[in-house]
Amino acid sequence: MDPIHFIPKSRRATILSSRITHIIAAPHHQEAATNHWCFYLATSPRTSIQLDCQPSHSIPSTVLPGGSKAYLILSELDHSIAPDVEGTYLLKLVPGREFIVSDILKLLVENGRHKYEFDFQEVGCRFWVTQQVDLFHAHGILSDGCQVEAVKNAVETLWPDRTELELDQGAYYQ
Repeated sequence: MDPIHFIPKSRRATILSSRITHIIAAPHHQEAATNHWCFYLATSPRTSIQLDCQPSHSIPSTVLPGGSKAYLILSELDHSIAPDVEGTYLLKLVPGREFIVSDILKLLVENGRHKYEFDFQEVGCRFWVTQQVDLFHAHGILSDGCQVEAVKNAVETLWPDRTELELDQGAYYQ
């Protein structure tokens, strides 16, 4: 199973070579008492690459009983964020450095972050997002630790209500 998917598949090379201006972390509309979170790698003021960790729904987990393996999906968008986003959190890149999408993907793969499993309720994206903002910051991609902490705090709330919501943890597999 290849957990990494590109949408559209024919644009893989273009997606990977796209220059990133900043990253946005965002919660999507509430469903089943939680929000789905993902990243938008901004490539211009009006376009982005959505970096989304989603349950496969069909490939059984090997670490979490009853869960499913995740797909890491990179989608080329002709807009900056999806219309069902409830809020946005800007994550500035380290000044003076250029990053392309393949830099982000390479970091994720080198650290096994593309091999993720969702729990039996098929939730765990919020935990995955918190793990990646820490990874991006630790590896000198994100410049502002306060922005990282703001995302991590926001992920622990239900949107748009802003009530506290404990993280459902997925797990990484080998």
